[in-house]
Amino acid sequence: MKYLAIVVMFLLMGCQTTNTVPPKDPLPKIEPKVEKTEHQRQKPKGAVPTVISTMKPLMCGDPKTTLEAVTNIAKERPLAMWKDVQTGYNVIMLYNNQTRQTTVLEYIPGPYVCFLSIGKDVHVEGVKFPPKKTGISAIRD
Repeated sequence: MKYLAIVVMFLLMGCQTTNTVPPKDPLPKIEPKVEKTEHQRQKPKGAVPTVISTMKPLMCGDPKTTLEAVTNIAKERPLAMWKDVQTGYNVIMLYNNQTRQTTVLEYIPGPYVCFLSIGKDVHVEGVKFPPKKTGISAIRD
């Protein structure tokens, strides 16, 4: 009996520490299986690809201090700016051609600016970057 009380106590504590709520409908939804014909399997040329939507966590902050940090600390400069066609928010891409790093920021209402992407080894068509100095030389004397 004592062991049963201990097991029940750990089970109850375990449920509280995860801070989750069990789903209202624990049974999986069963979708009807649809057989595809040969005609449906072949995609015609120029067909629109399948697109999914994800919930990407973003870091957002004060626009002034964020932009100052990217331009002063990371030494990145604006490369491109545009208005997002889906949301209408302003987007800016900054890059540093010495370090080949880039940052994409989106200005959202609030006012906030969010980091959409931070990248390295950027390649921009038509822009020549200096080669990275690795300390290794392929030239033999």
